[in-house]
Formats: sequence, structure tokens, C-alpha cells
Amino acid sequence: MRAIVYSRTSHLTDRQRSSILDWAAEQPQNGLALRAFLASIALAALRPKESLALRVRDMEFADDGRGWLLVHPQAPERCEKDSDCAGDVRRVPLCRQLATILKEEAIRRNLRPDDAIFVLDDGRSLTAQIYRNVWWQARAAILEADEIDLSLGRNVSDLRDACIAAWLKNGDQTVAHILAVAEWAGMSAPRLAERFAPCLRMPTRDEIPWDQIEAAMALPDLPSDSKSAPQRP
Repeated sequence: MRAIVYSRTSHLTDRQRSSILDWAAEQPQNGLALRAFLASIALAALRPKESLALRVRDMEFADDGRGWLLVHPQAPERCEKDSDCAGDVRRVPLCRQLATILKEEAIRRNLRPDDAIFVLDDGRSLTAQIYRNVWWQARAAILEADEIDLSLGRNVSDLRDACIAAWLKNGDQTVAHILAVAEWAGMSAPRLAERFAPCLRMPTRDEIPWDQIEAAMALPDLPSDSKSAPQRP
């Protein structure tokens, strides 16, 4: 069964996301570290706090250049309202582009398995204030004035939203696919459908499971040998 579109929305495009990552990489201080951090949000839909918690040991690479990121549950007091904090470690698909960026970052800084992936070049922690300032600068440098006025990409987490939207739009949008995207994003399927309804297309008439709907709504057949109700005297 397909999901239904309710309204329209807009997310950062692939071109805008790529331009922002390129802009970050070109910065004279911490450029490559910032590019890698933003890429983990833009290409794996991680929350910023989840990215900062990643260790080298949390990366799994496959022979085809892809892989997985192992995202550990956050403490309950740090969970976002759209997340499912309880449960096992979340496995998030790692595309070739992000896998290459993370491998290069680990080699560049000679990281060990227990090291955090995203820190500044001098070893200091990458704080929210630092990456937000960089984000605002990148947004101002890349987006058009009217896009900024429309609040496009207002927060770093908009990179995450754009990635989730791309996962939904580029899939077959079956129930199984939507459930998989919800699991990758670390949120419930109902919350995903609510927040990203405009990314789910309207089913065609041929795709609507009429037989299943009619069967579910059909009244039970009355037994043919049922006795008539007794008559009052």
C-alpha cells in the first residue's frame, strides 16, 4: 500500500547540500573536519549530537565502498521529541561519498578505534556554538536571498531533514521502505509519516488494494439454514 500526500514543503536540494559541504571544506581553519561533520548529517541523517558521539569503531565498511554507521541510543534527557530513545544500536546506511569522507578524516588525523571522529584540528571539542556559526556562514554564502528570507536551511538539522526526504522520494514507498527509513532516522513510523507527508506520493487508482479494502469492510454472510425468528402469539 502506498502513502498519501497531504501538502507541499521544501527542503535543501542535493546541489545546495553539496555546495555547503564544499564551502565548509574550503575554510582555512578546521575545514575538512567541519565538512566531515556536516556530511554525516547531510548524507546519513544523523542528529548533530549523534554525530558528535560517533567513534571510529562505530564505522563498518563493505567491499563495495558502502557501509554502516552504528548509532548508540541517547540518554532519555537528551532525546528529541521525534526520536525513539529506547532500543538497540541503530544501523544507518553509509553511502560511498560519506564513507570516503570519513575514511579520509580518520587517516588524516591518524584516529584510533576509540577516538571521536569529529573534533577540531587542534584536538578541541567541536561544540554546538562552533558548528552553528559555521552553518550560518555557509547558509549565507550558498543560498539566495529569497531562500534565506523563506527560512530555508535555518538550522543544521535541516540537512538531516533533506536526507530523510531524499530517502523517501528515491525509494519505492512501500510500507517496508517507509519502516526502514523510520528505523534509519531513529523515529517512529507515524512521526515520520506526519513530518514528511509531502514526500510521500499519492497512490494511483491501480495501486489502491481495492480487494483488501472490500474484504475488510464486507459484512459476514448470514447462514443459509438459519431458523426464522419465533412469532409472537
